[in-house]
Amino acid sequence: MKRLMSPWSLAGLGWVLAGIACIHLFGISDAPVADDAYFAKMLSQYSLGDYLIHRYHTWTGRLPIEGLLVVLVHHTWIWRACNAVLMALLIVATARLARVGTALSQGGAMALVFALFMLITPQIQFESSRWLTGSLNYLWPAALGLWSLVPLVEGKAYGWPQRLGFCLAASLAAYCDQLALALVPLALGLLIWRARQGRATRWDIAQALLLVANAAFALSAPGNAQRFHEEQGMRFPNFADLDVLEKLRIGLGLIARAFSDPYNYLVELLGVLVLVLLWRAPLSRWLKGVLGAVLVVSLAQVALVLTPLSGHALRAWLPMRLDGDVVFFAGNYAVTAWTLFSVGCLMIACACCFWRSTSEALRMLGVLLLGLASLGMMGFSPTAYLSSMRIAFLCAMALVIVGTRLFARLPQVYGPGMSRALVAVTLLLASWRIVALCLA
Repeated sequence: MKRLMSPWSLAGLGWVLAGIACIHLFGISDAPVADDAYFAKMLSQYSLGDYLIHRYHTWTGRLPIEGLLVVLVHHTWIWRACNAVLMALLIVATARLARVGTALSQGGAMALVFALFMLITPQIQFESSRWLTGSLNYLWPAALGLWSLVPLVEGKAYGWPQRLGFCLAASLAAYCDQLALALVPLALGLLIWRARQGRATRWDIAQALLLVANAAFALSAPGNAQRFHEEQGMRFPNFADLDVLEKLRIGLGLIARAFSDPYNYLVELLGVLVLVLLWRAPLSRWLKGVLGAVLVVSLAQVALVLTPLSGHALRAWLPMRLDGDVVFFAGNYAVTAWTLFSVGCLMIACACCFWRSTSEALRMLGVLLLGLASLGMMGFSPTAYLSSMRIAFLCAMALVIVGTRLFARLPQVYGPGMSRALVAVTLLLASWRIVALCLA
């Protein structure tokens, strides 16, 4: 793959930067959306310090994010510039994490990561990265959080300014509640893994302590409990009556809808990559047969939406919610169960594609499960049906990491020809998405 990527590594980097620039110049509107209007009024009612104190006690512990929001909402051109930088940081960090142990060049990995990023469902992309309030709450923390993991995964020697930057990134990323719940155990797990190998440093320990301390401060804010009750009253009045299994059911329903969206090209591309790689996998025939059959059916369901074939796509039968009157219909459970079964098969098949290394297969399965958990946990929030699209962004980034490593496996199994063809298709799809976004 290194031989494949090296000649166009610089061109790939240029494509990434051009794509990010086009998105922020032509694909984003300055019109306020939803919560933007609320934040725009706050500095006319409070000083910045008073506003942060008020929010900490009545709504949220995301103080750095809230502080930036009420300032940048009045200077959207500054937000655009900063958002472009943070999107680039997200691509760089994800590429560095994904290419460890592969032959991918940094430029080639960045091009693949950005292409896969553009294949995420447009609605998920908008709510998490192209909307002012959404980007500060999700894209920015995710970029900083993934960047903070780079020294723990790469294990190289870094100067103190770099390590200080990683510590600051981890500290700021902790202020996104949902990200912190995934980032803290992941960072601590990596620290323990490095310690067992005798490679943990004082900087690693300091970074983990800062991450945990900031996450604890944000999650223990008194406003979180008040927000929970207010959101419950506004969004989900009977949420307190649900038991654990019912909330888990809601989370599984969110996963089912996210993965069955016919415009989530990332999931569909992963299905194709897995089918190609499993064909040569030294696995038992019955296992490959079951996984392959389920994936083929899932891809066929997409065709029923995107082409004028007779029939109905599975997503059309999925209930929008899995609570209230909908729970009395067994068909809703049947369709959701099939969708979740297909998601499970995709996760297992992705891990099986790394058959040459059991440890790598387990790591990739762990990344995928962590991504699913970040979305499934929304079933325990009264805003499950309001903000699930934004949280699905964290799950999608886990798919991007695994997808990039699947591309690195292609030339090892089929040689450079197959790899070039699938990379070209992916880049064309991503370029089409960028152009469509800029012309919309």
